[in-house]
Amino acid sequence: MPVKIIHPHHTEVVGEGLVLLFSPHITTSKRDVFTGHIVEEAALLSKSWAIVAKERKQLQSGDETKSADATLEKSVQDFVEEYGIKCVIAISGAAEPGITVKSQGDGSESEEILDIIRSGLEPHFSVNPEVDQSGNRVLGLQRNDRGTDNSSAQSVQIIQIELGPEERSFRKDQIANSVADIVGLINAKLGFSVSGGGDESSSGALD
Repeated sequence: MPVKIIHPHHTEVVGEGLVLLFSPHITTSKRDVFTGHIVEEAALLSKSWAIVAKERKQLQSGDETKSADATLEKSVQDFVEEYGIKCVIAISGAAEPGITVKSQGDGSESEEILDIIRSGLEPHFSVNPEVDQSGNRVLGLQRNDRGTDNSSAQSVQIIQIELGPEERSFRKDQIANSVADIVGLINAKLGFSVSGGGDESSSGALD
């Protein structure tokens, strides 16, 4: 069973695999409600890594917000480097209905991971058409400024899933189950085999 570690501004779920689920800080009062719950639940179901930002209970100063965001991004960077994370999936909210999937990278591997995510969601949810992703920036991971040995950070795939109001509210448990299954498929694509084997590794949400 994954272990939860509580920090002042976020919670970490220590699991296994090559996928890190990430819930950024809530930036508006209602837009990202329940995204943290979805990320944490999906991580527990899939036994994967996760970083879940805590809800900001009140308005913070600009310096406080920047400090909290910088701490959160450093935690993501540390996970990528320490645990060999190859795919970061950031889940946030959107005012528009449906689900939008975006990628920060390009190339065939990024496209294959996007296909896995869309294929896992489309049978059950309304996935919005692809959007222009030029300039899309989900996380500022330091890919190129830590020397040539930092190949793990350079090769990480960063995906953003934006959930509409309906998906974040009364369909949140179904979303968490689907994301958990998607994590398993991505791990398999990236060459990770779950320790212990057997059917217990599957969340079984799509059975």
